This record gives sequence, C-alpha cells and structure tokens, in this order.
Amino acid sequence: MDRRTSYDDDIYAWSQEQAAALRRLAETRRDLPNELDLEHVAEEIEDVGKAELRTVESFLELMLRHLLKIASAPNARPVRHWRDEVALQRRALAKDLKASMRQLIDLDELWDAARRRADASLDEHGDALLPDLPQACPFSLDELTATGFDVESAVARLQEVSAGPRDGSL
Repeated sequence: MDRRTSYDDDIYAWSQEQAAALRRLAETRRDLPNELDLEHVAEEIEDVGKAELRTVESFLELMLRHLLKIASAPNARPVRHWRDEVALQRRALAKDLKASMRQLIDLDELWDAARRRADASLDEHGDALLPDLPQACPFSLDELTATGFDVESAVARLQEVSAGPRDGSL
C-alpha cells in the first residue's frame, strides 16, 4: 500500500489523496447515505490544496517582482523595503513550499506577472523596468528557494540578462 501523506507534512498532496479517496468511495460504495455529497466534498478538499499552491505561487511572484524593482531602480527610496519583502517571501516559501507543489509551479508564468506588475509599479514612481529582460524566468525554483540565496547575486544576474547594469539614473 502506498504511504499516505500527512496533512501536516504536505497539505497539497494530502488534499489530492483525500479527494481521490472520496471519489473512489463514491464510485464503489453505493450503500452510503444519499446525504453525503462526496463529489462536492472532494472538490472542496482539493480546493484547500490548490489554495496552498496559489499562496506559494504568490510568494514567488512577489519575490520576483521585488527583485526586478531592485535591479531596475537600485537607488529608489523603497529599495530597503523591497529587500525586506524578498526576505519575507523567502521565509514564507521555506515554510509553505511542499515537494508535491514543485512540478506544478510555472515560473515563466509567474515571471511574466512579476515583470508586468513591477513595470506598472515602477512607472507610477517615474522609474522603468530594465530593458530586454528575457521572456523566461532566469532563475530556477531550486535557486529561488536555496538556503544560500543571495539578493545581490540575483539582482546582478537580472542586470546582466537585461541590456546591462544600470547606474540608478533614468
């Protein structure tokens, strides 16, 4: 028998396993009371795991967005806040990212959202996003979640993959 995932160890995997078990139960046990709406219960349990995944994706998108803003406007007033936000998102990721989520995360999609939102945010303050950023995320999930992740190195990579480093003036 496959090892069951604990709710506390990996809520995403647990929710998927429990939903599948409920669906199997609904298909095989016709003697259950009609009041049990197992299909909708299964969907709700699945949604718990999906919400956790969306939360982790949000942490990643915010982290990428703030890295983009730091790289694009290194002398802007809120740079310290952006750095703090990167650290905050990384701590949240370390706590909430589960192994079962890793293959479901589309970093390129998150990168695209981060670029659009960083660009809009910088534009509001008279700054601009680095030019010629790649369409694909220049970081792997392993890099973004590594214990030794370094903001300065990440910012330098963003500046290198764009049209080049900036001096902070526009």
